[in-house]
Amino acid sequence: MRDYSISMRYYIRNIVSIVMAVVVMLLGVGCNNDTDTVLTSQQTGIERYLTGSHQPRLIVEDDVANSLDDQPQFYTRWGMDIYRYIATYYDEGRDGWDEVRSGSTIEIVYTAYIFNNAAPTVADMFATNDAESITKLEEAGLDVEYEWTTEPMRITVGESALVSGLETALKGCREGDSVEIYLTYEAAYGKHYVGKVPSKSAVVWFVDIVSVE
Repeated sequence: MRDYSISMRYYIRNIVSIVMAVVVMLLGVGCNNDTDTVLTSQQTGIERYLTGSHQPRLIVEDDVANSLDDQPQFYTRWGMDIYRYIATYYDEGRDGWDEVRSGSTIEIVYTAYIFNNAAPTVADMFATNDAESITKLEEAGLDVEYEWTTEPMRITVGESALVSGLETALKGCREGDSVEIYLTYEAAYGKHYVGKVPSKSAVVWFVDIVSVE
């Protein structure tokens, strides 16, 4: 009887351990599925916006060769997390403009928004050094928490504090370009809450490249 009790306790302990392991595994799967759902939703939302209500309506760069337009407006994609549209791509003389490369020192004027699958509004803005954007914030009566500056941001590509997704999309742009860069949370701030940007937020940066050295 004594041996039987010991065996039963051992058996029960093993069952409890197995159940706990399964619970932990299921919780992990649930978290991963939630993360995957958010990411997939952002990827889908960005692409639907760029190919739908975005003005002009865009096609993915891979489809440019099959387009019937002489100058098809397109976006470039890195994986499924970084999307870039260069509004000035077909401007006359652009091929001669200085190109942004790794190690280039550039000056940019920018406005950054939380992206909610639609054209961003003033209420979505979380950072800018653009005078017009700052005026829009003030006219909307929104609180300006920081000391906003209208000085161009000067950075060295590959050595700056910008998120890597933003730097990736800036490479290949040129001095004088006007660029839109859309990032899922994976390519932006991840699960961190940064300033006015909630955890797991997709963002879009509107960038004018003032100079390239």
